[in-house]
Amino acid sequence: MDERQVGDDEFLDIAKDPARARALRKSLQRLAGSGDETLREMAREVLAGRVGLRQAMRTGVYREALHERATLGKHAYEQMSAEERRAAEAEGQRQLDEYQKEIDREQADRQGERGTGKKGTAARHHSRGWQL
Repeated sequence: MDERQVGDDEFLDIAKDPARARALRKSLQRLAGSGDETLREMAREVLAGRVGLRQAMRTGVYREALHERATLGKHAYEQMSAEERRAAEAEGQRQLDEYQKEIDREQADRQGERGTGKKGTAARHHSRGWQL
């Protein structure tokens, strides 16, 4: 996708924490490249910021497609053994932890950029004529 996409912050009100917001955005990115035309369209509209996720979920054709996909996922989950469920849950938590680490690194990088001028050099302070 070459067009501008919304960031993780767009999904914080639904996801409630940055790692889950990132997971939601990445899930939408996967849907945007999926073979399901309806879900692909919905995901692209949401990611481009032309429609909010809540609004998309209230749109009949999108809601039906999401419900169908969720039902398939629920059925697959129900078919898993207890061990498979634990492994899937552990993998989900591992992915959320990795997203949080990414977010923390990005924030640290942004903090570092604010404290430096050109690449790797401390920003110079110019008094512009004032003194203490």
